[in-house]
Amino acid sequence: MEAITTLSQFLTQAGTQFQVYDLSRRVRPLDPILFAQLEAGTLPYPTPRGGYAWMGVLFWNAQASKQHYVWFLKLPLDERGLLNPAARNQFLQMVMEALGQDPAAALSEEQEERLANNPFTFTPGQEKMALFNALVRKHLAQPASVYFEPVQQYLSGQQDWQQWHSLGLQGFADLMARPGSVPVEQLAQAVDAMPFDPLSALATVQEHTELDDAIGQAWFQRWQASADRHESLLCLRALAGAPRWRDQAVDALLSQPQLDEDSLIVLAARLWESLDQTRMPRYLEHLAHYPGPLFNQIYSDLVAIPGQRAWVLMTLRDPARSESLNQAIAQLVQSVKGARRD
Repeated sequence: MEAITTLSQFLTQAGTQFQVYDLSRRVRPLDPILFAQLEAGTLPYPTPRGGYAWMGVLFWNAQASKQHYVWFLKLPLDERGLLNPAARNQFLQMVMEALGQDPAAALSEEQEERLANNPFTFTPGQEKMALFNALVRKHLAQPASVYFEPVQQYLSGQQDWQQWHSLGLQGFADLMARPGSVPVEQLAQAVDAMPFDPLSALATVQEHTELDDAIGQAWFQRWQASADRHESLLCLRALAGAPRWRDQAVDALLSQPQLDEDSLIVLAARLWESLDQTRMPRYLEHLAHYPGPLFNQIYSDLVAIPGQRAWVLMTLRDPARSESLNQAIAQLVQSVKGARRD
């Protein structure tokens, strides 16, 4: 039998079907061909977070039972952004020791505890868990949760906007997984009219998906009109999946004399795709107002993203960069040297 060296091989040879989801920055399914390339080490992980690839692995054996299983994996990346094969192999070895050749095998209490207590698994936060559950239900052709219909009715304008207290986050996540369940015009009206709490629930799921242009415009207009700092940041997050309006918002922010820390964090964590060759230098100049931990952390975060790495390094090598950026880079270099000595 061929030696098993990847998760794909293990799950395939066990006779299971599987789907991998990226849980790093946005919750989204990973294309099987892309996942195979990531496992083979031929491509860097596209959306790293904190030096790791965060994934949900859904698998099931349709011939054996209707039960499905999930692993939430946190696998380290090397300096090139590639999956660390030693870590992946270590997790695979632990799984095979506990389960043999059957990933759906029943485990003893001791085996469950040993498999759960390893450095490569994690529990997603509430928002990402709700989104993951919604996508899994959709993928397995299961009905949405009981929370979906009330959210659908609310966002369709079938009740007063103040009657939101019984709505559940899972219902908003189900909505994201089932686009078209609320007409675009009605959803855009809801973005304009909702109070903060349901708006927050909708924003935290919509930042993970591509938005219709009219919905993106509604979020942009509410962002422009908002006088509340928390609501403004929330609307920015929601614009992540609306490139046209996201770019306009980022340009407007970068044209300001100085940005606060929260805005800089949202730009790097949620709207990083707008930080291209022309915007990255302007962004890093803003970030240079906060030399030290904030600059160092966001720099490390952005330089690890394959699509942004070149623009970060280009800016840092630009001889025309400002004195404040020079000083922030100097502190970054000293911090790296100090960490190596430790």
